[in-house]
Amino acid sequence: MNEREVRVERSGGEVTLSIDVPTEEIRKKEQELLARAQAQLRVPGFRRGRAPHHLVLRHYGEEEFVQDVKDDLVREWVGRALRELDLHPLTTPTVETTAFVPGERLAFQVKFAVLPDVTVPDEISLDLAEPESAAVTDEDLAAALADLRREAAVLEPKEGPAEEGDVVRLQRGDHDWEGEATAARPIGKQLLGVRAGERITLTDAEGRSEGFVVTGVYHLLLPSPDEAARHHGHPSWEALAEALRTEFAKAAEARRLRAWRLAALDTLAESLQVEVPPTLLAEAVTSEMKELRLSPGQRPQLEDALRRKLRREIVAQAVASSKGLRPDEDEVRQRAAEQGRDEETVRAVLTVERAADWVISQTRRQR
Repeated sequence: MNEREVRVERSGGEVTLSIDVPTEEIRKKEQELLARAQAQLRVPGFRRGRAPHHLVLRHYGEEEFVQDVKDDLVREWVGRALRELDLHPLTTPTVETTAFVPGERLAFQVKFAVLPDVTVPDEISLDLAEPESAAVTDEDLAAALADLRREAAVLEPKEGPAEEGDVVRLQRGDHDWEGEATAARPIGKQLLGVRAGERITLTDAEGRSEGFVVTGVYHLLLPSPDEAARHHGHPSWEALAEALRTEFAKAAEARRLRAWRLAALDTLAESLQVEVPPTLLAEAVTSEMKELRLSPGQRPQLEDALRRKLRREIVAQAVASSKGLRPDEDEVRQRAAEQGRDEETVRAVLTVERAADWVISQTRRQR
């Protein structure tokens, strides 16, 4: 490929390739497709592979033939251009034909987003505060212990109406649900007083209503604290509480570290004035809107969230590349197997973590 055949325009992370396929390449592709069709099509009166080209073309369909030639050339030349120019699209390339004369000329433009060029300096000085450690409150611990005790309870069927703390089982179609009758929650309040066999309608906080059949009402027979602890694999209630406190503290530290890492990438992105390519953001928003089934009114909030997420990922990629922090592929495969996640997701998470940790370490040394 030369500059006459492929021209590159780049603005930030947006790339436009203008490709002009030489006439000889077009005619070569036409002969290639005709030869392939001649070998595959059955034309009455001729042995396979012996029919003249004009009859093969008639059976092929001239419009279909011309379209297939064009599609093959576009696919091949886009692939060649990406390989030779070492471009890695982040979005689905869009193709616009600018000129097409069968057998003579094919010109088109390809547009897509790539990672924008981001230069990460060797030394950085950012105003980044370290988040405070989150304490495990006695209230949170008590609530969690109460939930675990309820999980170890025995359900005793009852004939009367559901009272505070009772468990109500519901059915709609082929699906079963279980809820707690309690005045403390909107749905739970609607379950108070229901009886087995009744048909009821429940309305959620957003005003949506669904009909259910009450298949059973049960009284909870709570075990003693130590019995509940043994049910969950601990020798005593105190041991269960200590294990839960440790688990809560570990989760809180993980949340604190994640918040610190994201703040570090956000701050560096702002400092370097990193922008997300518009086509990358638009494609991501459209995909998430469809997957999450969001309304148009929720689009601005989603767009802001995805812009922050994509900007962090762009900065993380730049830091990882320039500072030699890309994760080892053996580690990626091992973690993916251990976590039951795909390798691409694991690779992205490790890249973000290592890049953010580098930013944090640099920032702390500047203080």
